[in-house]
Amino acid sequence: MTAFPPVSFANLRVVSDDMLAERLETVKTLADEENEAYLVEKDKETGEHYLHYAVRHLNVAAGGAEEIYHHLMPLEHDDVIALALGAPEFAYPEFWNRPYLRNGPSGGYAWYDPSGAADNAEAYDGIAAEIRARLEAFHREGRGGEDEIKRLMDEMGRLFDGK
Repeated sequence: MTAFPPVSFANLRVVSDDMLAERLETVKTLADEENEAYLVEKDKETGEHYLHYAVRHLNVAAGGAEEIYHHLMPLEHDDVIALALGAPEFAYPEFWNRPYLRNGPSGGYAWYDPSGAADNAEAYDGIAAEIRARLEAFHREGRGGEDEIKRLMDEMGRLFDGK
C-alpha cells in the first residue's frame, strides 16, 4: 500500500479545529498577555511553521460573551529563524501582509488574503469620514427617536453600496 505524503494546510480551503489541534505544536511563545498571544507553531506532519496570533475579545453587543480569534500565517524558513532570535516584527495587523488562516463563527479556519483589504482602504477611509460627519451632525442637531436613528443607520448602510 502506498503512503500518501502529508497535505499542507495551504492546499486546503478550510482546515478543521481538530486537524490543527492534532498537527500543530508550539515551538516558541513570542508574547503572552492577558488578551493576546503570539506563538510560533510547527505542523508535525509537514514541518511547516506558522505564526499564531490569538486574541480574546469581549462582545459587548452579545452581553459580554467572550470570543477568541485565531490567525495562523505561514512562515518561511528565514522568518522562523528571525523570530526565534527575537525579531520584533510579528504584530498583528502590521506584519500580517500575506494570506493566512483565520477562524470564524462556523468552526474551522479559512484562508484570508489581506491584500484585498488594502485595495479598499482608501474607499473605506472616505466612508468612515462620511459616517463621522453624519453622526456629528445628528448629535449636534439633537435628533433622536427610533425612526430617525433607523433612517440614519439605513443612510450609512447605503454608503457601502457604492464603495
